[in-house]
Amino acid sequence: MSYPTDQYQPRRQHLDVDGDGQWRSAVPEVAVAGIALVSGSVAAYVLAGLPGAVLVVVIFSALALVVLSVLLPRASEPPPAPGLTNSGREANIEARSYWRLQIDLREGTGSVFAYQFSLAPHLEHLLAARLSQRHGINLYTHPEEARRVLCASPRDQDLWAWVDPARQTPDSNTAAGIPPRTLARLVGRLEQL
Repeated sequence: MSYPTDQYQPRRQHLDVDGDGQWRSAVPEVAVAGIALVSGSVAAYVLAGLPGAVLVVVIFSALALVVLSVLLPRASEPPPAPGLTNSGREANIEARSYWRLQIDLREGTGSVFAYQFSLAPHLEHLLAARLSQRHGINLYTHPEEARRVLCASPRDQDLWAWVDPARQTPDSNTAAGIPPRTLARLVGRLEQL
């Protein structure tokens, strides 16, 4: 025995929304509500003036919102709480690292002490990685070979003192850090390696 399928469809107890997104089945109710609002506002204006008409519109609007909140369909379960994905944590870590490096750059050009303990290790590790990956040279076991590769031209001879793994800790905290032009040349040379 077969049953018509439309007979067993669940009936909507809320306002029907047609396929094109319009509330056609609610037109009579909306028309009655509009007429009631206009007639109530006109009556309030005649009896109490403009403040009475405004009061009627405000009360009517509040009631309309309450009725709509009751009639509109509700979700059967609450939406899932947004979670922090790993990419969000990674982006946060990358942003912190970026700003930390910006501070290290600024402080490293201002003070040799700040350069030695914040910026120099970054540059030294970059140099070690470049030499290892592209030239097969270990910066720490073969520093002379590393120096020859970094300081290929006579113009670059002064760069080695800034990234030498055997550099000494500065005696004075007030000495200037790496000059910005030297830093730019060093970074450019690291990119070329």
